[in-house]
Formats: sequence, structure tokens, C-alpha cells
Amino acid sequence: MSNTNEDFFEQLSREILEINSSLRWIAIADSDGHLLNVTRREGLAPLMTREENQEYTSNAITRHKSRVKFEDKLGKLVYSLGKYEKLVRIVTPINNKYYVLLTIDVGETHIDSLMREQIIPKIKDNIRHFE
Repeated sequence: MSNTNEDFFEQLSREILEINSSLRWIAIADSDGHLLNVTRREGLAPLMTREENQEYTSNAITRHKSRVKFEDKLGKLVYSLGKYEKLVRIVTPINNKYYVLLTIDVGETHIDSLMREQIIPKIKDNIRHFE
């Protein structure tokens, strides 16, 4: 991965993080589940180690790939969400090669509109950098 890609991933992650104060953690990963960039809200104490986040990312992307076989009947997956007691985790595919993973404070009540109206459009505005 070139420094240009690393810089872009960092910039995009920060821009997404700034969309809403309920966003905790933003990561960009490749289709093999490797974390390419991680950015978290300033002052936030991480709940998981980098290794645990890497394992989660790999598993989440594997789960996403298992759902692809149903796309012809259900349509493309826009994002998947897991709500835990301490946070909400979301995975959204950028394309077949890259994913954005993020966590949101559990008290956020407008997750769907946040995703559809702000986060996904921000990703789509930058899709050319992922091709």
C-alpha cells in the first residue's frame, strides 16, 4: 500500500469521524480482512485491543462474503449492524475490495439516517479512490 493510499484512508476516516459526535471508531479494511487504517474519537478508551479489532474485522468481512450469495434475491447489502450493550458496530462495503467498519455510541437513536444520509454519501463521494 502506498503512502498516498495511507494518507487518503486516514483523511477519509477522520472526515467520517467528524460527521457526528456519536461516532467512536472508524476503520478501513481490505477484502481479506486486513485493517488498513484505524481512527478513533479523541479521548476514547478502546474497548478492544488492535489484535481483537483485527480478528473482529476479519470475521465481519467473512460474514459479509457469506451473504453475497443472496444478493440476487435481496439486493446488495448496504450495511450490517450489531448492537451490543456498550456500542453499535457497523460494516458497510465500499466495493468488492474495501470495507468501512465503524462503531457508534449505543445511545445514538438515528443510526439509519446517519448511515444513509451522511456516512454512505461521504464514502460514495470518494469511491474513485478505491478502484
